[in-house]
Amino acid sequence: MIFFSSLKRIAATLRGAPSLTRVAAATGKGGRPQNSTGRVPRVSLSRPGKQQLWMRLAANLTFLLAPLALPAQTHFNGGKALDYARQFVAIGPRWPTSQGHLKAEAFLRDQFKHDQVEEDTFTASTPIGPVPMRNFIVRFPGKKNGVIVLATHYETNYPLRTINFVGANDGASTTGLLLAIADQLRGKTLDGYSIWLVFFDGEEAFQTWSRSDSTYGSRHLAARWGRDGTLGKIKAFILADMIGDKDLDIQRESNSTGWLVELVRQAAHKFGYDRYFFQTEEPVEDDHLAFVDRGVPSIDVIDLDYGPNNSYHHTAQDTMDKISAKSLTIDGDVFMETIRLIDLR
Repeated sequence: MIFFSSLKRIAATLRGAPSLTRVAAATGKGGRPQNSTGRVPRVSLSRPGKQQLWMRLAANLTFLLAPLALPAQTHFNGGKALDYARQFVAIGPRWPTSQGHLKAEAFLRDQFKHDQVEEDTFTASTPIGPVPMRNFIVRFPGKKNGVIVLATHYETNYPLRTINFVGANDGASTTGLLLAIADQLRGKTLDGYSIWLVFFDGEEAFQTWSRSDSTYGSRHLAARWGRDGTLGKIKAFILADMIGDKDLDIQRESNSTGWLVELVRQAAHKFGYDRYFFQTEEPVEDDHLAFVDRGVPSIDVIDLDYGPNNSYHHTAQDTMDKISAKSLTIDGDVFMETIRLIDLR
């Protein structure tokens, strides 16, 4: 219907002179007034009149040829997430007990100084002895009764402390992602569930990865929230890990809750991101397992294929040039849409 009505407008414009003189006579703004018979006298167009005719024709053609599409999609600010990651990486290595770790804590504390932030401190029993650790929990209130948790870890690997391992993808990219998500949540009451951003400490092993030497921060917090009843309020737990990779390829993590996997798949499909998600499947031990084990609907959104044959993972090559704003835009779009879909359940 739009197409044919546009053609009619263009045809009327091409018959131009009568149409223009009728307008002029009716408005009294140029041309000649109607005669006593009510007809419009024939007139010739001056150069300005011809210019108006062609301008009108061009406007109608522009309308006709414009794509009949929905308004442009508003995307997440992956560039901002990348900038946060760059600032975080500039701190240097941030393994527990290091000065870099203290700087990382101070960085997060400064970013959330005007928000509802809790510092969850504890001492972990590790193969190198007792280690002080600190989770950060940032709360953005919603109108619905319940909580969606978005989480990442922020520290770097202790065994790699001698090789200048800065974890641009492994820890910093997802820290930047959550900081940019906070920018979108800040200063408003959310219509859906409350959203809590959690930055876990101690995800990496101190000696050799095992269920006891890893995920210290998430195991501590899941146990604490189990004791005080908080776990019962969590509608969904979404973990982000290593998803800043320029060559984004997010696996379907097989320990994750099925309906949450499907919501993430739907969210990715909405933006045409299907090729970046769930082309392969494998189980992963990560910070979500402490919540899975306690019956909390959980998903690990992770890309374990980092570099040729995974050659960048846990090496000094995990640097800023390996991650991208494009990947973080994809992540942010899918996370925000997944939150919307959870709110609708």
